[in-house]
Amino acid sequence: MPFRLSAARPCAFFAAALLLVLGAAACGGSNNPTYSSGTDGVPPSGGTVSEIGGAAPASGGSANGGVAGSLGGASGAGGVSGGAAGAAGAAGAAPNQYPTTCEDLGKVPAIPPACATILATKSAPGGVLTDEAALDSPAIQAAINACPAGQAVKLAVSGEKNALLSGPLTLKSGVSLWIDIGVTLFASRNPRDFDAKAGQCSTGTGGSSACFPLIAANATTGAGVVGEGTIDGRGGEPIIGQEPLTWWVLNDDAHLAGNLAAPRLVQTSGGKDFTLYKVHFQNAPKFHIVIGTSGFVVWGITIKTDPTSPNTDGVDPSGASNGVIAYNTISTGDDNIAIKGSGPAIDNIIVAHNHFGKGHGMSIGSETNGGVKNVKVCDLSLDGTGNGLRIKSDASRGGLVQNVSYTDVCMRSVKNPFVFDAFYSSAAGTLIPNFQNISLHNVHVLGGGSAVFRGYDATHITTLSMDNVIVDDALTYKEQDTAFTFGPGPVNFTPPAGTGITITKNITGTAAPKDCSAAWVTL
Repeated sequence: MPFRLSAARPCAFFAAALLLVLGAAACGGSNNPTYSSGTDGVPPSGGTVSEIGGAAPASGGSANGGVAGSLGGASGAGGVSGGAAGAAGAAGAAPNQYPTTCEDLGKVPAIPPACATILATKSAPGGVLTDEAALDSPAIQAAINACPAGQAVKLAVSGEKNALLSGPLTLKSGVSLWIDIGVTLFASRNPRDFDAKAGQCSTGTGGSSACFPLIAANATTGAGVVGEGTIDGRGGEPIIGQEPLTWWVLNDDAHLAGNLAAPRLVQTSGGKDFTLYKVHFQNAPKFHIVIGTSGFVVWGITIKTDPTSPNTDGVDPSGASNGVIAYNTISTGDDNIAIKGSGPAIDNIIVAHNHFGKGHGMSIGSETNGGVKNVKVCDLSLDGTGNGLRIKSDASRGGLVQNVSYTDVCMRSVKNPFVFDAFYSSAAGTLIPNFQNISLHNVHVLGGGSAVFRGYDATHITTLSMDNVIVDDALTYKEQDTAFTFGPGPVNFTPPAGTGITITKNITGTAAPKDCSAAWVTL
């Protein structure tokens, strides 16, 4: 397998990063943050995002797909992040080195230079791979193992050849996999290639640990998957040795009913500063992307998978913290995004400027027993999802979810626009869901639908505030044990009286509904 090696770039100067951070701390103050549009298109509602400030890598080295630095976050020119850094410094506390607001998401990720180029060995006319005689993953893995930190292994087309076939790949610290435009990395259809437990991948036993993911990053720093190529999990194609069954058929209600052990396309576990940038994902056997890392960026990716495919979640932060999920387009068969809090605790996740097509919506849960806090969702369009804004859990896996805000949200043709439900299933247990300080600002539902506002009981009442939340048509309700606060902007619906329902109205003004005319994209 041909590949080309190149020398690593020299490291960036640590001193320069230090001066930037000190300057931000000194200058931060009263100025409002400036906004500039991202390089990957206009945000869903026509708004823009600040690109000021990403901090330097902890080593002072060259960009390697990580976004976090060791010196205290973005270097905003007198903006909010600068003021926060200055205040934290004055108090003697270490500032958060990761973005904490929708107004400052840090730098747009960059594609590192290539240390090696692996050329495509196969063709996939019409997106269908027919040559499966040999895996390309041994050559790709060898190149990853040899690649210096701060660089990437590039997969590229070779004439009319535009495809590679892969079993599991494992990234290492500082190294990214670059899937170039025009090339597709196909997952093997042979479940034995993905066995983490002998013979159990593609069965109903062994759980998620029975299969290796297609791409894994375990306890890495600064790894990533980047580029404008495609990763195809082939979930709708027959599994070798189990034909004509596909991964999706095996996982449907008539077979394993969601209990299928199947490879994920990308999975991270531990480590920090992981980046996904621009890649197109499709047809995962089960979940597409599961992030278990502190400090991550998912920016400008596309996920487009059959809406009837079971359990094909788009992006699932699970036990992750300090993450940015921005400028993505996701249409799939299950949760578009699901923030899962089974532990360790989820803290500081920003979901900004995303478009959702088909799927189950913007979810938190159902696992919340490890705790979820400080989640900001802003500038989101949901077009044809089954659910809109959803926090779901039950007594078998519940916990405290707090400080969650949804701002500038547009929904169209959404069956259940609001789902805040402590009774996601009838499962019993002692892990009680508790949803506190949930806020909605400038939310517009074009249509009506169903709304679920169910806190668990009188000692676990959901607290929910709404400010300029407008629903164009009628809602039907399931409600209990929820304390609503309306205002200062209008709220044009009133949940009916029910057990444990209180409504405090502090509406003091009028405001136009959120303008959704520029919110939609073609998926």
